[in-house]
Amino acid sequence: MNDVNTAVDAIDGKRATALLPPFTFLTRCNAWLSLMCMRLAVAGLILIALAVFGQIFGRYVLNNSPSWTEAFALLMVLYVTNIGVAVCVRDDRHMGVELLTGALPAKARVVLKIGIHLLVIVFALLMIWNGWILGRQIMDYMIPNLGLSQGLTYWPLILSGCLIVLFSVEHIIALLQHTKVVPSWH
Repeated sequence: MNDVNTAVDAIDGKRATALLPPFTFLTRCNAWLSLMCMRLAVAGLILIALAVFGQIFGRYVLNNSPSWTEAFALLMVLYVTNIGVAVCVRDDRHMGVELLTGALPAKARVVLKIGIHLLVIVFALLMIWNGWILGRQIMDYMIPNLGLSQGLTYWPLILSGCLIVLFSVEHIIALLQHTKVVPSWH
């Protein structure tokens, strides 16, 4: 990763004004969080591959397939996917209205992009709220063959929602300051 101080660039070739210290701190924290999340997601993908390999090896070589590998792989898919979604929001790789924003004047484009990020924040808050409700309701039930609470399947929604809110707030501040958030994952 580049020096954390270079986490913000100028938009549309204009020179960025001096960044406010809280924004610099938020950018540093979000860049670090995003990088750690991507590393965790890659580790999760490796664990999924190992679980699938263990299932195949157990079934076809040992003729005794482990029963926990499928449930574990499914749980890991939830974590990897939701963490990856949050990082895509920070790196500005989520779906947006690019065709419409390109045809608008600069000020209208900024307003539209802020509106998009506000909608993303609302969606993330709904993820947090509903993930909490659903996870709490099934906390007493166990995932078959793992012995873990079924509520763990909704934790990724809560985690991802919190990260998305942080990352979207960073984008809104950057737009208001006429700067751009540089992706932490190059």
